[in-house]
Amino acid sequence: SGDQLRVLNRAVCNQMSSIRDRDSAIKRRTLRAGDKVSWTGRGGYTEGVIVRVKRKKAICDVGAGRNWDVPLSMLTAI
Repeated sequence: SGDQLRVLNRAVCNQMSSIRDRDSAIKRRTLRAGDKVSWTGRGGYTEGVIVRVKRKKAICDVGAGRNWDVPLSMLTAI
């Protein structure tokens, strides 16, 4: 029924959120300011240097004086 589907959807969304939070916590402990990282986003493959690690995102310097706020889950150390 509709109620059962809503309960199931809520459980799936909560589980996915929990997984993302855990992955962010792991990345937050391993990535530091000054680390060189890469990610693939709307602009394609990009490399940068971490300026600051926040709770769920990192500010990354991509050159030319531009800083981008990138989710920790998207970052890969290089």
